[in-house]
Amino acid sequence: MGIFDFFKSLAKKEQPANISTTPPRHDNLIPTIKAEKEVFECYDEVFKEMICDISGLSEIETKEIHSIIKKCDGGFLNMGGYQAIVWKKYFKGRDWKWNEYEEWNRKFLKIGRFPTNFPLKKAFIPATTEDALNQLKVSDLKSLFAVCQLTVPSKAKKKELIDSLKSIPNIDSNSLVSFKIEELNGRFNYGLFSLLMRTINFRGINLYEFRRSNRAGIKKFKILYVFEEDKEFVEMALKLKPNALHPIFPSDMSIRQPIVEF
Repeated sequence: MGIFDFFKSLAKKEQPANISTTPPRHDNLIPTIKAEKEVFECYDEVFKEMICDISGLSEIETKEIHSIIKKCDGGFLNMGGYQAIVWKKYFKGRDWKWNEYEEWNRKFLKIGRFPTNFPLKKAFIPATTEDALNQLKVSDLKSLFAVCQLTVPSKAKKKELIDSLKSIPNIDSNSLVSFKIEELNGRFNYGLFSLLMRTINFRGINLYEFRRSNRAGIKKFKILYVFEEDKEFVEMALKLKPNALHPIFPSDMSIRQPIVEF
């Protein structure tokens, strides 16, 4: 069963609408999907197992993170409602480690090959002032001239604005520039954090689907691949852990589809 089939299966019957003299605008209607209680229970189970694999978080902090997610409207399904909050409060600028990712990174390094979307660690090169200025809009660059009490060069292009600004002493201490430098330096960690949140979500859903299939008497499954070249990595992972939930490793996009026999 695919992810879209999963959400369809959770949909409940809509209640009759209140009678109104105003014609309904069908183009603005969004169907309401209410997930079953068991989906959230499966997520909780996966969350508690995976969050223990994160070094750098205290037990109290893991409970606080779980509470933030559960109190969010829509719970774990509404990642937009809690991801930024959790990142800023518990992960941003901190020394933390996702041990499962580190383990897979070592395995893939050893064989010298990586899955398609696996996040690769690269030698860390701190962002420069010029890197930060390049990321800013022209309007932001011009505002920096005003802050420094300088006149914006007439008809200057973005590169010319950057060349002028980067020569200003301590321009990197400006809040706009320093924030962008910090953002650039944290790109890899934020991407890894986002992948962690998605992996917990998808494994929670996969656990729910697997248990539902078992109750229906379905015992056989087949693996579908978004990237056929990732098949060797999925097979390698399943040899190590045959009952692993999907995603089998961080960034895995394969799907376990039940086979219904007639």
